This record gives sequence, structure tokens and C-alpha cells, in this order.
Amino acid sequence: MASSIAKQLEIAVDKKFSAVVVSLSGATYEGGTANGMRAIVKKLNDLSVKLKITIAFIDYSIPLYKHLKTLSKNTQLKLFKNISATKLFLDPKAYKSGMRVLIYDEDKENAKELSKELSKYGYTIVVADDASDFQYLCSNKSSDIIITHSSLNSSSKVKNIEKKNISLSKKLIINLPVFMDTAVETLVSFTGLEAEKLSHSIKKFDLDSSADIVCSVMHFSGDLNGYFALLFPKDIVLIAMESFIGEKIDENDNASIMDGVGEFCNVITGSAKTILSNKNIKVVFELPKTYVCVDLIRNEIGGRNGIWIDMQLAGKPYYMFITE
Repeated sequence: MASSIAKQLEIAVDKKFSAVVVSLSGATYEGGTANGMRAIVKKLNDLSVKLKITIAFIDYSIPLYKHLKTLSKNTQLKLFKNISATKLFLDPKAYKSGMRVLIYDEDKENAKELSKELSKYGYTIVVADDASDFQYLCSNKSSDIIITHSSLNSSSKVKNIEKKNISLSKKLIINLPVFMDTAVETLVSFTGLEAEKLSHSIKKFDLDSSADIVCSVMHFSGDLNGYFALLFPKDIVLIAMESFIGEKIDENDNASIMDGVGEFCNVITGSAKTILSNKNIKVVFELPKTYVCVDLIRNEIGGRNGIWIDMQLAGKPYYMFITE
């Protein structure tokens, strides 16, 4: 198998392909074949490093996935559920090209700077001409992301937009789409489910203490500083994890559920770190802390305003919160 793939890799490099995808549909795993699979993974990883090309496995069975996950842990090999997830994850520009970002700032130069920066990464940018235009564009809900630094309610013509102080730095605000994109792309690639960003607002961490929620919080520092929190209602955690591993999860197995959310958080911030590094932004993420108690989450994050992002996975809500 490795020899056959090696030949395909030579062709892929010659044709300047960006990746080679190996389908394991129909392949089975037995304990006795462990050494053979280990040798294949090592050979393909060596080739991936040598030829500087991405190699991904897809269409694997659950027993095979568990074994591959262990074997590929410290390699450059990728694991994706199916070809659709692979394309989305390895070609994020195809996703980004459909993302509309609405920008409004009374400081025209600042709006221009934001537009120029985000355009580099494949987003569709719409800049509002004035407060009235901004309110109209907000009302038709055609934008996926909205960025504004302005005191929009300073004019009597602008209604229903609350003035709020946000503690996030300009640099972090500009890079918020990185966190949003990686959250969507990671969950789609891991679970094969449809994920999307619905809306966002500026506010403190605001969740009822009785909410049945699982949250992973990660502090980051460096060129950007703050807290990244990923929050799942418990029922959507079960859907995500069961789609990810392909088997039923015990709803009372809190340890596994918390580990799963922590792993999602790790992968999302790991992908974000890579993208930020390519932009010469150095960020260090601490290990995630996972909670099922809302009050403990609030104590960890603090009382500052941040960006609360409403998202959706398989038609059910989950949330992201970012603050400094």
C-alpha cells in the first residue's frame, strides 16, 4: 500500500498538487495488523515531510480510526471523516470566499485599513458609507461577520444599537475571523455536520447559572492576549462527539464529554495559531480548562466585555466567547 501511494505522491509533486488523500473505505483493522499499519504510517509521514506535501486518510472505520489517531499523533498526517470535510479543511479559501464581512467606522481611514487587511484573506468585504447605511445592512442580515469600533448611537437617527465599551484590542478584533473560521472548519471536518456562525454581540459572559453547559476555556498570550471559550449545551456535545467517533456516548460520562470539548478547543486554537503564525503573529495558547459549572467559567473569564458569538452545529446552538 505504501509503495503504491509513494508512486502517486511522485505524480502529485510533479503536478504541484497540494495534497494526497487516501481513502480507507472497506479497509478493516485487526489487532494482528498493528505493526503493518505502523509501518505504513511511518513511511507516509516520512514521504510527507520529504516531499512537503499533505497526506490525509479518509473514510476509515471506527476501530481503524482509533488506531490511526494514536499512530498519527506526532506526525504530519491528517485524518478527515470524508472528502467533503477534507476539501473544506485543506482549502479554506473556498469557504472564506463566501463569508461577507460588514465594516463600519466613522473613522474612514480605520475602515479602509480593516477592509484592506481582511481582503487579503479571501473575505468578501462590505463597507457601510454611514450610520444609516450600516443599520440598513445590519437589518437585512446578509453579513456573516460585523466589525465596528464606532459610537453609533451618538446620532439621533440611529436607534436600537447600544453603546458598549469593548476591551479587545484592535489587533485582536481584526483577527476574530480566524477564530470563527477555525471553529466552523474544525467542527465540520471532525463531525461531518453542518456548522455556521449566526450572529455576535458585545457583552459580558452572560449565561444562566443553571444552564446545562460544557465549556472549555483557554488563555492565550503573546502578540494577542485574552481568553477563548467554547461553550456547548450538553445535548449538542453528544451529537458532535457521536458524529466524530461514530458511536454512542453515555450522556452520564462527564469525563469523556469534558475531554471531547477540550479536544475540540485544542484543535481549533491549534489551527488558529498556525494561521496567525503565517501572518507573523505569535500567540501561545495554554492548555484548556473544562467546566460544567457556569459560575466557575465566569470566575475564570472575569467580568470584562467581550465578543459573544452565536453559532450552530447540525441546527443546534453552541457559543464562542473571546475577551481580554
